[in-house]
Formats: sequence, C-alpha cells, structure tokens
Amino acid sequence: MASSDWDPSFKNPGLAKARLTLFWASNYKLNTAKTVLDYAEKLLGEHNIGFDVYPGRVRSDKHTIEVPDRPLLPEEYNDLRLKAGAIFDDQKTPDKRQRLPVIFCEFKDTGMGLTVLTRPPGTTTGSPWLPYCLVSGAIANDESVLIHEIGHAATNSPNHLPQLGNIMHEAPAKQKRTIIVKTQVQAIVRSYFVR
Repeated sequence: MASSDWDPSFKNPGLAKARLTLFWASNYKLNTAKTVLDYAEKLLGEHNIGFDVYPGRVRSDKHTIEVPDRPLLPEEYNDLRLKAGAIFDDQKTPDKRQRLPVIFCEFKDTGMGLTVLTRPPGTTTGSPWLPYCLVSGAIANDESVLIHEIGHAATNSPNHLPQLGNIMHEAPAKQKRTIIVKTQVQAIVRSYFVR
C-alpha cells in the first residue's frame, strides 16, 4: 500500500452522504445515541462525507422494536434485523437507495458495538442481509463506537488495524479513535449505504 493511502487528511473529492436508518430496541435504556451520532457525523464531515439520518436522532415509537428486557443473544440478531425491516424496508422506498440499519440495543457481547456481517456464500453464520450495526447505550465514554461500526459495515469485514487512534483500532481506551485514512474514506464512499 502506498504511503498516500494512509493520508489522514484526505477529503473525498465528490459529493457523498452516509445514509443511516435508526432503530431503538425496547431494552435500550441508557441513551447515548446522540453522542455517537454526533461524533460519527463530525469525523465523516472532516473527510467531505455528509450524514443523513432517518427518521431522526430522537427515539420514536414507530422505530422502536419490542424485545425482551435483557441483553440480546447472537441468535436473536437476525430476528431483530427482520423486525427493523418490517418497520422500514429500503427496497420499498421510491428511490431504491439503501441505508445502513443502526439498532440501538443492549446485546451480549464484549464490545459496545458490533456489526453483523453478510453471510459468506456456502456458510451458515452471519446475516442474510447487507451488514447492519448494533450499538449499546453503555459506551464507556467511547464516542467512536458508531464510526468504528460504520467502518466494519463499509468493508463487510471484522478486521481491525494496529494503528492507535485509527477508527478501526480495536482498543479505544489506549488512544481516542480520531483518524480516518484515505483508503478508509474511499471504502466508506463505495459502501452500499453512501450516495
């Protein structure tokens, strides 16, 4: 990879907007959604990528999914995604433009956020849908949870980077995640949820 691929000041040369559809599970009690949304919008904006959130940044009854009042288990994630699709199905919108589903919920995992990746052909694990994100309310002062998950969704990859401070570094406690490099900007712009 050329050294310019790691340029942290690269700006997308055209118009692009990351498009998200937000959902809230009924077990989401600690509301840190605005914090992670604002941070993702700020970092993307620094690279000339806009931010479009539907239906809005405030929890709505219409976009709330009823779930048991406990952390969700991995085997329940795809059912949660199915319920989100019943509320808002991108494929039935007039412009046919897909959006990244982000579900604010509590789930049983060691992380504060996770991206359910598309199931590889010939396997049984993963999602039958394009990647979607789950974000906990318990973010432990890590406002970069959502932008990190956007990175996973954009690449449909579970991989992390060793560079401290990069949005795809695994451990934000060591150094705040503030850096998006050129190749990451380009991957986000090419993702299914950016127009």
